[in-house]
Amino acid sequence: MKKISVVIPTYNREDLLAYTLDSLVSQTLDKDQFEVIVVNDGGQDNTESVIEKYKSELDLQYFWQPDKGFRAGKARNVGTMIADGKYIIYIDTGVLLSSITLEEHLKAHEKADTPITIVGYVYGFDVGTEELEALKPHLNSKDVDKTLMHLKKNGAYDIRHDQYKIMGEDLSKWPAPFDLFWTCHVSAERDELLKAGLFDESFNTWGGEDVDLGIRLFLNKNKYVMNKAICSLHWPHPKEVADSDEHSNSAAQRIHEKYNIWQTSFYNIDHREGGVPLNRIIKLHRPQENPAFKAFQFMDVG
Repeated sequence: MKKISVVIPTYNREDLLAYTLDSLVSQTLDKDQFEVIVVNDGGQDNTESVIEKYKSELDLQYFWQPDKGFRAGKARNVGTMIADGKYIIYIDTGVLLSSITLEEHLKAHEKADTPITIVGYVYGFDVGTEELEALKPHLNSKDVDKTLMHLKKNGAYDIRHDQYKIMGEDLSKWPAPFDLFWTCHVSAERDELLKAGLFDESFNTWGGEDVDLGIRLFLNKNKYVMNKAICSLHWPHPKEVADSDEHSNSAAQRIHEKYNIWQTSFYNIDHREGGVPLNRIIKLHRPQENPAFKAFQFMDVG
């Protein structure tokens, strides 16, 4: 049995997939400890040829599913179901892991005394056009660690970096850590994912299916963890699917109707206040007369 299964959905992104696989070839974790599962969501490019090039360097499985629209949740479910690893790491095509990242995921899970869900730190996420042009000469899929040093030096932080500064890096003290369960880079125990029911495949537009699963992991008492040593970079590229406000609002409304927990009720405020992140909204409004809030610790608003 493998320790880790890395599950990667992809769609017509052969070049980005090669960059991601380069980073997995360079991992410090022994190759016999992990496998890589790529699930093609109906793409028609040369992804299969890319896979063949890496099979001699990685324990690599490849699956293709018909193109029936946006089915990233279905792709991840397929990968999870056939995975041999005790721990599942979800990353997106175009996310490159630092050389120690798989090793750090494994260490964190094995030393935890309760099931944990790890949120990876993703440098370069949502970099602007001008920043991208400046960074391009320094991007190197064969030396991710050096590239990460450059991104860090130039302030190309995770898009959630300000949230961590405001709320703190101990996600167990956040009221709604599930809002950070972005499958660009996260991990959890396979058994916990199965117990939670995996991804809801009825989400068929960009966004929502990852946070939806994150809520179920949260409700099942998985402890959320973020460690900046468990890091990666997001190779800048155009988005595969438009993340419109309409889709985001619809997913948020649907999630609240589905779970009806006090944290998700704040999604409505989130969208009225211009996309301020959920945990920040809760911190700002924090109706302390509500007994439910007493279970959580908040830093002073600064």
